[in-house]
Amino acid sequence: MKAENLKQWYVLSARDGINDLEEQFERLSRARIRRGNTPVEYFMPTCVEMSTLFGTARMRRRKLLGNYIFVRDTYKNILEAKQVVESMWLLPHPDRKDGEHEFMTISDHEMDLFKAVARAYANELPCYPIGMVDLEEGDKVEIIGGDFDGMRGTLQCSQGRNGGKVLMAIGNLFVIATPDIKPQYIRILEFGKGNRHPYRQFEAHLPRAIQALRHKYLNNTGGLTTEDLAAMSVFKGRYEALRPATINLASQHATLMLMSCAALEDHENTRQWLNYCRELLLKVKSETQRAWQLAFMFAATGEARLRQDALSIVSTWDIAPNDHKRAMVATALNTFTPLFP
Repeated sequence: MKAENLKQWYVLSARDGINDLEEQFERLSRARIRRGNTPVEYFMPTCVEMSTLFGTARMRRRKLLGNYIFVRDTYKNILEAKQVVESMWLLPHPDRKDGEHEFMTISDHEMDLFKAVARAYANELPCYPIGMVDLEEGDKVEIIGGDFDGMRGTLQCSQGRNGGKVLMAIGNLFVIATPDIKPQYIRILEFGKGNRHPYRQFEAHLPRAIQALRHKYLNNTGGLTTEDLAAMSVFKGRYEALRPATINLASQHATLMLMSCAALEDHENTRQWLNYCRELLLKVKSETQRAWQLAFMFAATGEARLRQDALSIVSTWDIAPNDHKRAMVATALNTFTPLFP
């Protein structure tokens, strides 16, 4: 199908006011329906603001994005629509070359998400020009569940335990922000540049994973507690799609995912993360990190060979009082060795 006959969301600019534009699009839709065609599909984001006229406060609607308006139609029909909505014109694509008739478009998926955010804010949608907010510093995330399911963007933390607003670029025009999203609906895809919090997140999860595995293997505890299940499930859902930037971070991530899946008795994912952990062991250069990974792989699986490999490293150590990571490895081996026959 030629691009000119393809229905897609075109980005246009229109000078007229909201009421005039709505009236013109209504007139255009009526004309199309009389010819047996479908009405015009358009989206003109607005917001509500308070203003004062002669000392009296009143609410009025205004365009949210300046003169931007979005119309889903074919290129041919857009040209026909311009005969009715005369103030409207197509915006050229910024990368088009001289002589080309390529105009700015936005995917159906992006528009669906944009409209979902707009509905959630009831016409009070925060929107920023590209460049006003830094989309490089925050974590890259995906929302799972709810009205914004599948939306990907940059997390701007404003809730405890890493919930908050998700910023998404629409084309290369502007950035929209969702309302606050609860942490359990946010999946981390990539940590922001220079962030130290991944290590803090992983350090905070490790004792929970150790506790959950101990509860699983100790017969007299009755299995995982409600808190264990919640902590393991949230970590698994939040970080299963993460692709860490360094080998050491990938080693920690994969091992914690293995421990969480093992605690939850998610056998298929346990096998997959175990295989990935074995691959990473060939790449980890740090002796301490290698022993750490081996010790907690052993905690998750009870494999004697993993324990032996960890001990072969630990036996050469003279652990200093302030060397918390090495002390943690030795403690883990002492804790889990009696739990496996």
